[in-house]
Amino acid sequence: MIHLAVETSTEMTDMALLAENKVLVRLSVFRPGGASEILVQGLETLLGMAGEKKESISLVSSSAGPGTYTSIRVGHLFCKGLAYATGIPHLVVSPFLVLAEQAFAHAGSGEEFLVVLLDARRREVNACLFNPLRPSVPVSGAGEAFSGRAVSPGRVLDALPSGKGRIVGPGVVHLEEGILQKEGGREAPLLIYDLPGAETMGRLAFRKWRARPEEGGSESSLLYGRDSVIA
Repeated sequence: MIHLAVETSTEMTDMALLAENKVLVRLSVFRPGGASEILVQGLETLLGMAGEKKESISLVSSSAGPGTYTSIRVGHLFCKGLAYATGIPHLVVSPFLVLAEQAFAHAGSGEEFLVVLLDARRREVNACLFNPLRPSVPVSGAGEAFSGRAVSPGRVLDALPSGKGRIVGPGVVHLEEGILQKEGGREAPLLIYDLPGAETMGRLAFRKWRARPEEGGSESSLLYGRDSVIA
C-alpha cells in the first residue's frame, strides 16, 4: 500500500510517501504560510523520486490540528480533494500523537510524564499530557491545562505532575529561560523543541487504518485548539 502523509500543522510543510510502514521518500520545506504553493509540486516531486504514479496512492493522511490555522486547512483540503478524486481513504492524525510517538522513541529512563506543547500563537500553547506506560493515548481527566485548549504557558507549568519528565514540541519556545528551575527540590523537566513529522504521521495513520479499515472514509473535522477540547 502506497500512502501519502501531509503534515502542515506548523510552518514546516512536511510530506512523505510510505509503503505501509516503510518510508520511501520525504520532502520538508520551511516556508511560513506557503503550504498552498508547495503541496502540488511537492507531490509530483515525491512521486518522481519514488518512481510511483499518483494512481498508486491508496491512502492519504493529514493533520487534525491544532496548529497553524491556515496551513492546517490547506493541507487538509489538499488531501481531502485528492482522496475524493481518487476514491481512497483520508485519515486525520493529531500532532499531539505524532509528537508523543517521536518523543517516546527516544525517552529517557525513569521518566514519569511527557507533555506535548504546541504553539497556539498569541503567547499561548496547546498542551497534552501522556503517561510513558500508555504512550498511545493522552491522560484523561488531566485538567484544563492539558485539555488541548489554548492556555497560557504558566498554567501548564503550574499543573505539571511531580517527578521526572519532559516537555516536547514547538510550544517550548514560549517557556522563558530559567522558568523551570528546581523549586523545593523538584527536578526541572527536559525541554525539547521538535516538530511533528509526516513520516511518523504516516505510520500512525496506517496503524489506525489497518486496525479499522471499515472506518477509512474521509474525516472532515479539524481542531484549532481554542474552542475545542483536543485530548
